[in-house]
Amino acid sequence: MSNQEEKLSVSEMVAVVQTMTSDPELLKLYDEGDKVSSSQTKHDVAHAYSVLSTAEYLKAEVLKRFPSVLDEVAAQVVIPAGAFLHDIGRAVSVDDHATAGKQIALDYLGKKGFSNRMASRVAAVVACHRSDTFLKISIEGLKKFPELAIVVIADKCVGDEDRVRPGRAMALRLFSAVGLARINWWNNAQHDRVNFAIKKSELFVDSDDAPTMEHAGAIVLKLKLDERVAPARELLDLYARRFHSCGRGAKSLGFVFRIEVNGVRFYFDDDKGAWLPLKGFNVPLP
Repeated sequence: MSNQEEKLSVSEMVAVVQTMTSDPELLKLYDEGDKVSSSQTKHDVAHAYSVLSTAEYLKAEVLKRFPSVLDEVAAQVVIPAGAFLHDIGRAVSVDDHATAGKQIALDYLGKKGFSNRMASRVAAVVACHRSDTFLKISIEGLKKFPELAIVVIADKCVGDEDRVRPGRAMALRLFSAVGLARINWWNNAQHDRVNFAIKKSELFVDSDDAPTMEHAGAIVLKLKLDERVAPARELLDLYARRFHSCGRGAKSLGFVFRIEVNGVRFYFDDDKGAWLPLKGFNVPLP
């Protein structure tokens, strides 16, 4: 389909995406979705903003190394819109928020003048962002959908103690003070503990960590973890599917994926099926 057949130009679609982050309609949906997700860590609009910011950073790093991997619409429209809207469906269904979010994205963007083809590109990112769906897509399939890989990595790598709800965070501070923070005191406590243990989280690309000439470097999730609350091994096990998604996404983009915890960098050993320390990359904490 030619640009003349599209309802909006790229610049007009970009303008719509830029206004989305402050649109009262979408902010209300995020607020409602977070309220019905109260038994989990926060899934409010602040989370959407963090995923958007991280996706924009990763997009820029990918384009530095592979300038032609994303077309103009993917880079300027699909990635920011998909990143911001990825959890919008929680207001309708927490358990199936990807499917609900897909329909919300289609309806919202259609109302804003997007053609069905362009709205569907964004909606596909929302529909496929959960690990269970993402991991069913082949590497070759992901290579044709780099905008999805970027948003998924951003989503799975955003999270620290700020996402723990205030009452549970206060309880975990008290338990930490008396050495009892590793106990699961309530339903879903493990997820709260592990997020609370993450005191700082940063995603960056390390060009020097390239195991072969085929790789442009490593996409690294760097964490400062309070291991009195949750040890590194528990984090790696609890979020195994999440990190597996990051690994597949990184591979499809031409990178490897690493997790760096308190200065120790881990890689996934396919033969052993486990995360192992990567020799030569242990760095002291500041």
